Amino acid sequence: MDNHFDVIVLGTGLTESITAAALSKAGFKVAHIDPNPYYGADEASLSLDELVQWVDHLKEDNHSVTHYGEAPPHARQYSVSLAPSVIPSIGPFISSLIASGVSRYGSFKLLGRVVIYDSGILKDVPQSKDDIFQSKAMSLLEKRRVTRFLMFAAGEFENSKELHGQEDLPLLDFLQRIFLLSEATARTITYALGYCSFISEMALPALHRIRAYLKASGRYGPSSFLVGYYGGSGEIAQGFCRAAAVRGGVYILGRSVTRISSVDPAGPECPVLTSDLPRFAVEVDDFPDRLHCRCLISSTALLPGHLRTLTDVIRPSISSCDSPRPFAMARCIAIIDGPITLPLDTKDLEMSDASDSLLLVFPPGSLNGGSSISAVHVMTAGPGTMSAPSGKGILYISMPLPTNSIHSAEILLRPYLTAVLLLFRAEQQQQKSLIWSTFYTQELASCTASTSDSLVGLLAVPSLSPHITQGVDEAAIIAEATFRKAVSSLNGEIKEINQGCEKNDFWPLLTEMEEGGENDIQW
Repeated sequence: MDNHFDVIVLGTGLTESITAAALSKAGFKVAHIDPNPYYGADEASLSLDELVQWVDHLKEDNHSVTHYGEAPPHARQYSVSLAPSVIPSIGPFISSLIASGVSRYGSFKLLGRVVIYDSGILKDVPQSKDDIFQSKAMSLLEKRRVTRFLMFAAGEFENSKELHGQEDLPLLDFLQRIFLLSEATARTITYALGYCSFISEMALPALHRIRAYLKASGRYGPSSFLVGYYGGSGEIAQGFCRAAAVRGGVYILGRSVTRISSVDPAGPECPVLTSDLPRFAVEVDDFPDRLHCRCLISSTALLPGHLRTLTDVIRPSISSCDSPRPFAMARCIAIIDGPITLPLDTKDLEMSDASDSLLLVFPPGSLNGGSSISAVHVMTAGPGTMSAPSGKGILYISMPLPTNSIHSAEILLRPYLTAVLLLFRAEQQQQKSLIWSTFYTQELASCTASTSDSLVGLLAVPSLSPHITQGVDEAAIIAEATFRKAVSSLNGEIKEINQGCEKNDFWPLLTEMEEGGENDIQW
C-alpha cells in the first residue's frame, strides 16, 4: 500500500466521515483510520451482540456503567444507535445527503408522533396550524396567541420590536412575557418545538431553531423531521465512508494510532505524491510502515495530548448552535418485549398505521424524582426502521448534564424509564416487559481553543453534538468548514480544487448524479 496521502482522518464519526467523503470526491488521496472494528465511532449503529461487548468494554474504565438482562435471541437483527437523533427535513445535513449521493445508500421515514409529558399524561405537540385550531386543550385566545408567535418565529425576527433587548432572556420567560402565553403552552413550545435542553436557554438561538423547523415542516410530510433506518446516524456515517471509498479512500479499521509526529523537511522521508513535503507521520498498530500526510484531521477524542494545544479546532458558526453545550450526557438504552407504536390519532387511525418512531419530551421539573434543570428526550425505534425484529422495540433516553454529576446515569434516568413503561402500558393497554437495558454517562470530549502556534494542516473536529434535533446539522456545518480549511492548507490558499469545480464547491457535481436524474431521499 502506498503510504503517502494528502489527508489522514482519525475517527469515523459522522463529522469526520462527511469530511473524508468530500475530500475524496474533490480528488484528494485520503486515508481514514478508526481504532474500532466498525464505522461510526461514538455515533455507531451496533447489533445487540456488539452493544453488549461495547458496554462490557466501557465498564472496564467506568464502574458507574450498569446493564441488566441477557441479550435476546436474534441479537444481530437489532441496529442500536449510540447517538440517536432526528434529521431536519431542510438544513445543511439533508443538503449534504442529497448533494453527495449518500442518500442513495440509505432509507428514511418521517418521524411519527411528537408528544410532551404534562401532568402525568402524554399530549400531542401540534404539527400544523390546523392541529392548533382543532386542539381542545387551548382556549380560542390562546390559539390566537400561539398563531401570532408562530408567524413571528417564521419571519425575520432579528430586528423586531418584540425581540429588541430580550435576546438573552430565557425562551420560556420570553414566551410568557412578550406573547402572553400560558405556562403550559410556553413549556410545550420551549421544549418540544425549540427543543431547549436546559431551563435557562436563551431566546435567540432557540428562535433560530424554531424558524428552521417551521420551514422544514411539509417538505416530505407533516413532520419536520426524518429518521434513518438501521440505527440512524451510524448507518449514515458508514454511507459517507462508502462514498469516500468509491472515490479511492483507504480505510483502516480496528487499528489504533500509536504515534503522531511532525515530519522533518530535511529528513529522509520526503514527498511521493507531489512536490509538497508531508507534514505529519502517523504510526498505526500492526502496520510496518509509517503513513505520511500533508493534512491531519482528527476527532478531539482521538487527538494525542501533546497536540491538543497545537491544533486548529473547528467550531460551528450558526446562531442555532449558540446554546450551551452539555458537559456530558446521561443515557439509557432499553430493549422492550412488545411493539412501541402509538397512532397519530387514536380515534381515526388503526394501529397498523402507527409509527414506531416517536419522540417524547419530559420538560424540566415535570416528573417527580426527575431533573429540575434538564429536559429529557425519549426516542423509540422498532421494525418500522429495521432497527429491531418484529414484536420488539428500543427506547433511547437521554439527559444533558450541564456539569459533572455526582449521580450515576441509572439514578438519573431510572425514574424516566419507569414512567415511560407505565405510560405506554396505559395507552396501548398491554403489558410491556423489559428484556435488556444499560445506563451510562457519555463524556463529551473537548479541546483547547486553537492558538497562533497551531500547526499548519492539523485540524480537530469536536464530538457530535448530542442535541437530538440539531446534532446532524452541526456535523455538516463543521464538516464543510473542516473541508475548506483542509483544502487551504493543502493548496496553500483557497483556490479551485480541480478544473471542473469553481469556488471550492463542498460537493463537486458528479457525472453519475447528472445521469441519474433527480437525487432525493429514498423512502
